[in-house]
Amino acid sequence: MRVLVTALVSSHLVPMVPLTWALRAAGHQVLVAGDAELVGFAAAAGLDTRLVGGGETRQRLTRPGAVAMPDRAGMERRADSEWDAVGERWRTRLGGYLDDLVRLGRDWEPDLVITDPVEFGGLAVAGVLGVPGIVHRWGPDDFTSPLLSRAKEQLHELCTGYGAEGFPDPALLIDPSPASLLPGGDNAPGLLSRYVPYCGTTELPDWAVTRPARPRALMCLGMWHGRVLADTGELPLGFRHVLDACTAQGLDVLFPIDAKYHAALDGIPSSVQVVDRFPIGPLMRHTSAVVHHGGSGTSMTAFASAVPQLVLPGDKPFLRTTGRLVQESKSGLCLADEAEQHDPRAVGDALAALLGDDRHAQAAREIRTEIEDLPGPTELVPILEGLI
Repeated sequence: MRVLVTALVSSHLVPMVPLTWALRAAGHQVLVAGDAELVGFAAAAGLDTRLVGGGETRQRLTRPGAVAMPDRAGMERRADSEWDAVGERWRTRLGGYLDDLVRLGRDWEPDLVITDPVEFGGLAVAGVLGVPGIVHRWGPDDFTSPLLSRAKEQLHELCTGYGAEGFPDPALLIDPSPASLLPGGDNAPGLLSRYVPYCGTTELPDWAVTRPARPRALMCLGMWHGRVLADTGELPLGFRHVLDACTAQGLDVLFPIDAKYHAALDGIPSSVQVVDRFPIGPLMRHTSAVVHHGGSGTSMTAFASAVPQLVLPGDKPFLRTTGRLVQESKSGLCLADEAEQHDPRAVGDALAALLGDDRHAQAAREIRTEIEDLPGPTELVPILEGLI
């Protein structure tokens, strides 16, 4: 079986990597197609790759708003005329590489295509080739089904232009989430599967494998918060308060972030260890709490590792959805209100409550058990084989 995999950005490929390994281990061929950033990330994971669209990163194809993450509330507020404008951005973005992707599909002849919820090119190619298209969510979301319904309307003519009957429905949705984390609503449920943490590989230094002398918190920034640091030379205020709160709680902080930002971090407490960007999975073993921006990868890795979480999502509704699910699970807390995120006392109180109440850690352990009871990537392979 030949499996073509694509994703809009490398972070969306992250939850699919363990499944690609399982497919390879079962003797199937896997090819990841995308821009230069995506194929570089996939190659580092040991996968075969193919550049499409000249390697141009897809974020640049239709700025502004090319890769703006949707959220359910924002989708519901949009009028039909606004969706036409969104569809035009989608068509412009796909126009930068869909020819290449379709040509690759016709040459390589995959038996099925796996894609992420917002990389519509994967489903489009599946429709053109007449093979099953699988949508692999990156974690709990509340928008995939209504978003794909809009894509079906907006991308119909684009797909028929390549000889397809239209933009196809997915043959299968994969949810790397336990049932207790699904947000509900009219979002179609997918096949529940075990989330297996992956965020890159590296040689583990001593500090990553030995138990720290004091309890440790892990602080992770997402790309939006990283841009704040890049633009202003300072940490987003809520995360700066976290460092002070951790010091007050007697915690050390491990802060992995791109080396290019390190020079902007002068004056942080001595209890903070700043390291270059690092796979967080191996660090969870000796972590008492994770403070992060609300990204699904960080959140699901913490869930799978039974580590309590404090989410500071800024003003991004999509990230607030993750924070809400963390809080509703009782395994963590979310400061969704921006005023609270900018209030040192509120941040400190939230961190103290997270660490001082064992019920958060107990809830995190229960969710980890729920995750471990789900079918893993190797158990999904026969299901995918059955689709063809």
